[in-house]
Amino acid sequence: MKKILLFLIVGIVVLGGLGAGVRSIDNKTQLIDKVGVITLFDDELDQSQTEITENITLPVGQILLGEDVYNIQLAQSFIPAKEVITRVELLIGKNITATHPLIVSIREELTDEDIVSVSVNPEQVPTQVFDWVEVDFNDTHITIGQTYYIVALTENTTDNYYGWYGNTDPESYPFGCLWYSVDDGNTWSNKSSSSNPDNPEDWVCNHENTRFDENDTWDLCFKTYGRDNMAPGAPTITGPPSGKPGTLYEYTLNSVDPENDNVKYIIDWGDGKTNTTALSSSGQDIKVAHTWEKKGTYTIKAKAQDIDGLTGPEATLSVKMPRNLAMNILFLNYLQTHLNLFPILQKIIQRLRLQ
Repeated sequence: MKKILLFLIVGIVVLGGLGAGVRSIDNKTQLIDKVGVITLFDDELDQSQTEITENITLPVGQILLGEDVYNIQLAQSFIPAKEVITRVELLIGKNITATHPLIVSIREELTDEDIVSVSVNPEQVPTQVFDWVEVDFNDTHITIGQTYYIVALTENTTDNYYGWYGNTDPESYPFGCLWYSVDDGNTWSNKSSSSNPDNPEDWVCNHENTRFDENDTWDLCFKTYGRDNMAPGAPTITGPPSGKPGTLYEYTLNSVDPENDNVKYIIDWGDGKTNTTALSSSGQDIKVAHTWEKKGTYTIKAKAQDIDGLTGPEATLSVKMPRNLAMNILFLNYLQTHLNLFPILQKIIQRLRLQ
């Protein structure tokens, strides 16, 4: 790989040596529910590494070193403490000739497909200086305690490259480190030192004249923001409050998830039978049907559960199944037409009809 690793680490970088500024960003997740009410959810800083080492800048894009061309992609691993990732900030800049977007994504594995990805317009990135640039994702559910990667790449075109500031302290962020690829993301390494420690020319930092241990790993400057997952609301249950045993009755359930996640419904019909529906959109009416075989009063209990298994509060509906008159109907009809023969039965029949 010749001098490519020297280039990556010592920051003979396009943008090295220029100042970096930090700007404050306030971000909220906005949800418009089915009745048009806007709900805002604050996100919070989750993981970050903000320490910098002067001139330690790593390129993203196509770099020509001597006669060799390298297509460089960068990544920073991290372990989230929030269930939903909303955005990241990167301390980056671009070369004056960069005209293609910077693609920033989140992955579970470096060679996997993106979980979520955003194209950052070159105009959003400062030229020949560094600043914190926000990358706003669609809110994405992730697993607390699992390693993820912030990946940055761009079009492999001559003189189209960005710089991402970092540091040379392997302890600056204890839950991850810098990763880089020089072959379009096919293979990745997190080693920040020379594979040939006997060659000091490979790992001499041009501003400190310092060699680094071959087991060191370094970090890029990043911030991740997120929030905790929120359970769906208690569902509404609408349908007949009474009926006859042996008859199929239909009920409609509807629950709104605060984050607009898909939901499914877990239903207890009160007679020892249960149902779980398929996932459906938040706020969508879902129709379910049930038959009670015996006379009695039953309580339908239903909960909504989101795609991550978070279950909301329970809703109930009481349903009464009166006496089944099917076997007596012919006899009762006969009595009703001959009430003059059985006057004492008139009141009894009226009561039975009302049950």
